[in-house]
Amino acid sequence: MCDEAQLEPSLFRAIKAEIDRDRRPGRFLLTGSSRLLSAPDMAASLVGRVETIELWPFSQGELLGTKEDFVDLIFDSPADLIRTTQVTRTELVKHVVTGGYPEVVRRQPSRRPAWFESYLTTITRSVIGGLSAIERLAEMPKLLRLCAARTGNELNVSAIAGDLGFPARTVDGYLSLLTEAFLIDRIPAWSTNLSSKVVRRPKLVVTDTGLAAHLIGAHSATIDRPGGPFGQLLETFVANEIRKQVTWSAARPTVWHFRDRSGAEVDLVLEHPDGRIVGLEIKATSSPGLDDLRGLRFLADRLGDRFHFGVLLHSAPEATRFGPKLAALPTAALWNTVT
Repeated sequence: MCDEAQLEPSLFRAIKAEIDRDRRPGRFLLTGSSRLLSAPDMAASLVGRVETIELWPFSQGELLGTKEDFVDLIFDSPADLIRTTQVTRTELVKHVVTGGYPEVVRRQPSRRPAWFESYLTTITRSVIGGLSAIERLAEMPKLLRLCAARTGNELNVSAIAGDLGFPARTVDGYLSLLTEAFLIDRIPAWSTNLSSKVVRRPKLVVTDTGLAAHLIGAHSATIDRPGGPFGQLLETFVANEIRKQVTWSAARPTVWHFRDRSGAEVDLVLEHPDGRIVGLEIKATSSPGLDDLRGLRFLADRLGDRFHFGVLLHSAPEATRFGPKLAALPTAALWNTVT
């Protein structure tokens, strides 16, 4: 095992030579706090010789010791998901502001900010600084805070650059570094012929909602106030939980988002390799209604038989069916799936 392998690029050529000599699998385990394949030497040396596994912060099921198969069930047997859970809105808020970093979960809420600040300092200096010799390393925490304020929204590099006072090209490069360090990610826009007015911008998400909440100064007592950030953090939370489950699901769908300029929008689009589509809409409401399913109904009307199922995930514990292919489910259905 070699930890932080990205810090020693010459290692990859030596491993390549050894693998070519002896092709038995599983002899090397390389770990790193950034995407190893972003290192040119590794990408060139180990192509066809390596399997990559991205380790996210813990999922809710991992934290609770329960099996999570929402992504597979939504394609195989969506009716099994339509049931009430015991997770209240208050408990859901706590899940969102805690996130999935193991050390944060173990700590009392009053001790979590200190860990987040130390983590940001360490990852900025050691990981991001090691990835690239950038001129304004000290500005990276500020950039990350700007990303946290926009998590769950479409990425507008020019707007972030304006707030930061940097050229857009520079900011785009810095955002790539934050992506390589697993701090942010982009959900691509779904390219489809449903509309000629489809928005092509990716959606920006911070990879852990506990970190995002810390960066914008939100906590359990304030996040759910009127005008607060619970809605965008809940959308980020769901997006992250879904993408964690995709890494072990049998279905292995691709995750997109969809919006066109007429106002039709679906927060997450899951596209199965066989072409079936599942739409997920995320709302912080505790009283879901038909109007909240507008985007899903738009998708169902346009796709016909290709539309497999649509779900509105909300903050109440109740589940409601809205016809043969639409349902409103509690967000906790993501991890309370074992019947």
